[in-house]
Amino acid sequence: MFSNAAEEMDIDAIFEAYKEPSEKTPKIDVIIEHYLALVNQLKKDLNILRDDFAHHKKIKYDLPDTLEELNNIRKLSSIIPKNLPYDQILEKLVEFSRQIIPHKKSEIFLVEKEIFFAVSKKSHPDFQLIIKCAKDEGILNWLWEQGHPIVVPLTDFVVYNKLKNKKGSIILSPMVIEGNGIGVYLIHTEKGSTQLSLRDLELLNVMTQQAAHAVHFSKENMVRDNKDEKIMKIRKQLMESLKLATVGELAGGVAHEINNPLQIIMGNVQMARMGHKVEENLEIIEKQALRIANIVRGLLNMVRSNKDSVKEILEINSLITNTLNLIRGQIEKRNIKINLILNKKLPVVQCGLIYFQQVLLNFLLHSKKQIGENGSIEVKTEADEQNFVKIIIKDSGVSMPKEYIDKVMDPFLRLENSTELNLGLTVSVQMIRDIGGNVLIEAIENSGNKVTIKIPIASKKKIDFQNEVVSVG
Repeated sequence: MFSNAAEEMDIDAIFEAYKEPSEKTPKIDVIIEHYLALVNQLKKDLNILRDDFAHHKKIKYDLPDTLEELNNIRKLSSIIPKNLPYDQILEKLVEFSRQIIPHKKSEIFLVEKEIFFAVSKKSHPDFQLIIKCAKDEGILNWLWEQGHPIVVPLTDFVVYNKLKNKKGSIILSPMVIEGNGIGVYLIHTEKGSTQLSLRDLELLNVMTQQAAHAVHFSKENMVRDNKDEKIMKIRKQLMESLKLATVGELAGGVAHEINNPLQIIMGNVQMARMGHKVEENLEIIEKQALRIANIVRGLLNMVRSNKDSVKEILEINSLITNTLNLIRGQIEKRNIKINLILNKKLPVVQCGLIYFQQVLLNFLLHSKKQIGENGSIEVKTEADEQNFVKIIIKDSGVSMPKEYIDKVMDPFLRLENSTELNLGLTVSVQMIRDIGGNVLIEAIENSGNKVTIKIPIASKKKIDFQNEVVSVG
């Protein structure tokens, strides 16, 4: 390890060499020169030994620390897609950053429209003063541009005299997303800049950026959720408007539907008064009265509140039959035949009774509109192999243009020469998607249109929880 020069040099030999008569003895500075050369060489050898020892120590002892640090970074990264509240992101960042730089107080400040706000509910007053000072002096903009943490002694802040804590330093770690500063992580530590290694600050920087991405992800989700909530609110309002409009459209058909059984009831009442087959006439009267009651109930269902209907377990076949009863009169009046092909062994589904009845009405009334007069509507139900119930509505009307169908399926799609949008169909498609289903609209050339509605079947747990099936009939 030591150099050859050091091994050959011997202090005792040097002095023995100069034990000669005084006239031959060299000057003392020669001895000192040789001695200093030896000392310097020894220092070099000692530094080599120290570096070698530090290298082996790092491999042997620091490797577990490095692995632990990497594991902490991995854990902090895992919170990014979890959409955590800001205060929980701060808790995680504090937990892991304390393992690098011990401290008692820290805070995340986020910025929106140049206004900074603390993430925690009770931020320390000193942090409020420091963040304002850093903003006013332009430190934060510079910090975001540099992209690295800085250590500032408390005494360097203009507001030092106003601070409650007078000792230590503040570490400012930038939070940057795509080159834009979104906030800063403040740490109050008792250590000075000379006591903090570059490695510690780099690790803190990595962790702060992980937290910045978690904050950004959470913020984007909040914006999306607010937009979704507004869209749902508008959609519900639109659905209510469409529902009332549909009730008005149904009024004429319902009047026709009620008029027929009323005529039958009046005729049988007169027959019963004459004593002719009283029991038989009473049965007919009861049957027709029930028919009227079902028609009226169906119409009233259209305008009733729908707050809890999303939890209902429904039999699709009976829902289809009773929905058709509401419009059968106005359909048959136009010489449109209705053909029902209903699978009797369908599983039940879970969806909103009123909204789904409105969906069916929207598609059926649209089929009637496409036909005009003299045609047919076929409604078929079947079980899908992928845990769905399918409702297939075919009509013999005018085929819908492709641009029209595309616009119904995606109302925000920009199309040239697009036709007027049918809001009823568009809202119906979105409502089916909201409950986990899907809609396919096809135009069959020269032979009408086909609408396939897929609704997820109710799980056994949901059926057991409700304990009964809501049958619309």
